[in-house]
Amino acid sequence: MSHLSKRTRIANIDVSAYRVPLKKPWVSAAHAITHHEHILVEIELENGVKGVGWTSTMGNAGLAVTALAKSYLAPMLIGRSVYEHEILWNNLWRRSHQPGPSGIASLAVAAFDLCLWDLRGKLAGMPVRHLIGGESDKIEIYASAVNLHLSEKALVEQTREFLDAGNRKFKIKVGRPNIDEDLSRIAAVRDVIGDLPMMLDANQRFKPGEALQRINAYARFNPVWMEEPMASDDAGSHARLAAVSPVPIALGEEVSTRFEFWNYVSAAAVHYLQPNVLKVGGISEWLKLAHLGNCANLFIAPHGALEASVIVAPAIPGCFSVENIDGGSFVDQGIAFETMQIKDGEVTLPTIPGLGVEFDMATLASYRVDFDIEVPLADPSKYYDND
Repeated sequence: MSHLSKRTRIANIDVSAYRVPLKKPWVSAAHAITHHEHILVEIELENGVKGVGWTSTMGNAGLAVTALAKSYLAPMLIGRSVYEHEILWNNLWRRSHQPGPSGIASLAVAAFDLCLWDLRGKLAGMPVRHLIGGESDKIEIYASAVNLHLSEKALVEQTREFLDAGNRKFKIKVGRPNIDEDLSRIAAVRDVIGDLPMMLDANQRFKPGEALQRINAYARFNPVWMEEPMASDDAGSHARLAAVSPVPIALGEEVSTRFEFWNYVSAAAVHYLQPNVLKVGGISEWLKLAHLGNCANLFIAPHGALEASVIVAPAIPGCFSVENIDGGSFVDQGIAFETMQIKDGEVTLPTIPGLGVEFDMATLASYRVDFDIEVPLADPSKYYDND
C-alpha cells in the first residue's frame, strides 16, 4: 500500500437518518408525499479529513436504507483507501446484490459514493464537478413541482410565480382521471408561459393503450417530453410506445442499475435518459449511465436530487437543464446552508472543495429518527383541490 493510501485510509464511519417534513405536500398520480427521509454518511480518514455524503427517499424506506448502510456496508470500508473508489463501489454493490440490486440497495451505495467523492474533492482542494470534468460555475435549471392535486387556478398561479422568478423551462404533472382535466390544465399553463419549453410527467400512471391515447391528445401543446407514461419496469411497452409516440419519451427516475438502463437504451424505448444520482448508486455510476446514453445519442437529463445533479451535469456536454423541484432542495427544507444561488433560471455553483453542501446539523438533529417509529401512508385524495 502506497504512502498516499496509508494517509487516506478510512478510519471511522457514522450513518444517521432524518425524517424532514415538507412545507407543502407533494401529490402526483402515484403518491402523496409529506416528508423526505435523508440518510447521512460521515467518513473520517486516518489523516483527520472528514467527508459527508447523503441519500434520500420521499418519506418511504429510509430506515431500511439506513440499516443496510450502517450494519452491512459501512464495515466493509474501514481501513480501505478513499482512492479505491471503483473497487469500493463494486464491493458495496455486490454485497447489496443478493437481496436486490436496485432500489434500497442503490440508495445505500449512493450515500457512500457521494461521501468518498466529497473526501477526494477536499483532499484535492477543489469542487467535485471539476474532478469529474465539469468546469462551469453556472448551469441552467428548470422549474418543477409535484402539483397534480392543485386546482387549475392554483396551478396557474404557481406557474406564474416560477415565470416571474426568471425560470424559462417548466414541468407539470399530468394523470388526472379525466383527460379533459389534464388538457385544460396543460392549456392554462401554456397560456402563461407562451412558447417556452414545457415538460409533462405522468409518474407511471397509464397502461400502454391509454398512454398512447393521452400522449396523442397532449401533443398539440408541443411538450418537450412525456415523462414516465407507464410502469418503469416495462421496457417492452415503452419501446413500442416510443416507436409511435408524437412526443419524446423520458424516464429513469425509478430505474436503478446499468442493466435496467441498457434494456431501455438497446430497445430504443427512451429519448431523454433521466438517471437520478441517488437512485443509481451515486456519482460514479451516474457518469457511466450518462456515457451509455451518449453512446446511443440520447439526451441526458438528471432527475431531481438538485444538490447532486448540479455536480454531475456540468461534466456531460449537452446535458439537459437540472430539475429544481419546488420545496425539494435542502435549503428549501431548512436543513442546509445556502452555498449555491438560484436566480433567473440558473444556479451559481459553490466553489468550496468537495460536494459543496453544508448541512445544518443543529436543525437536522431535531428530525433524527431511530428504528422504532411507525410511518403512516398518506392518502393522495385528501390533498386534491378542484375549486
